[in-house]
Amino acid sequence: MKIEVGDNAPDFNLESVNSGKVSLSNFRGRKVILVFGRYFGCPVCQDDFDALLEMSRKTDEAIVYFTQSLEGSARKYLEDYEVTFPVVSIPKTSGYQLYKDYNVGMMGFNTMLGILRRSGEVKKKGKVHGDYEGRESQSPADFVVDENGKIVWANLGLFDAEKLMNYLES
Repeated sequence: MKIEVGDNAPDFNLESVNSGKVSLSNFRGRKVILVFGRYFGCPVCQDDFDALLEMSRKTDEAIVYFTQSLEGSARKYLEDYEVTFPVVSIPKTSGYQLYKDYNVGMMGFNTMLGILRRSGEVKKKGKVHGDYEGRESQSPADFVVDENGKIVWANLGLFDAEKLMNYLES
């Protein structure tokens, strides 16, 4: 089933690596941004996480970040950052169930091209490839869920903090 704008967002009740239990239903009454990353070894994902951290300082919206990295790897990666939102590990052993619930599958051609295009750019920023801990061909995605649990923004593809902030401010 394809998740679309206007649909009820699938609920979850998961343990984060940095903030205890997190459930979508806990955010009722406020907007929440859900970001599905790939894994922290991915240099483009590292850069996108940096952009999300910067964005989190500019918005009052709740944020939950999902990664395919193992819990220990995610915890280690986060040691160097001040992260104020929950980061949830959805590793291979989980069957990537939440990604499936949100219909976040394999990346399309344009997303793959975007990652290849950005690889050189993020390398210049000092981002290097770490361990492969997720599906290499997994698409990233982000969603905005409104105060009533409805999806009001759906992006299956590369994270674009500026575009998302423009949407939130409109």
